[in-house]
Amino acid sequence: MTPESYTIIAVGIALAGLILNGQRLIAELRRDLKVLRRDLTALGERIARLEGFMEGIRDAIAGKAA
Repeated sequence: MTPESYTIIAVGIALAGLILNGQRLIAELRRDLKVLRRDLTALGERIARLEGFMEGIRDAIAGKAA
């Protein structure tokens, strides 16, 4: 085999390694984004409950009927 053949094979192996590593990183990012989305949803629900609670307190202080 010629030196060029070895170079072509080496470049192919290097590219395969980069592609596989990139796919692994993308899978990790997707998993992290899914966790973040779940956490943000839970936080939004907690904030909505607090807003409702604060409106109830405001109405009670202002003397409004429920």
